[in-house]
Amino acid sequence: MGYRDKFFKDPANRSNHGWYTCVRCGRNFRKGDVDIDHILPQSCGGTDEIDNLQCMCRHCNRSKRDSMDDSIADYLDNEIRRNPNKY
Repeated sequence: MGYRDKFFKDPANRSNHGWYTCVRCGRNFRKGDVDIDHILPQSCGGTDEIDNLQCMCRHCNRSKRDSMDDSIADYLDNEIRRNPNKY
């Protein structure tokens, strides 16, 4: 199973009636119109594990490229989204 499939199968990443929200711009997109981004880029050692994946629109993902500028904040936001009752 690829990382994209892994992201969409995870119960924490349910859609809102078929819509997914970009973590950067906050806009909603259909499943086919989003990219699954590696928070820590693969080129910097990032894995395909679910805690390193987030939903981004194509524009935001292309703008991010291999940047690690927001990796720490993205990891924290992702952890809170995935485990809301923990925080």
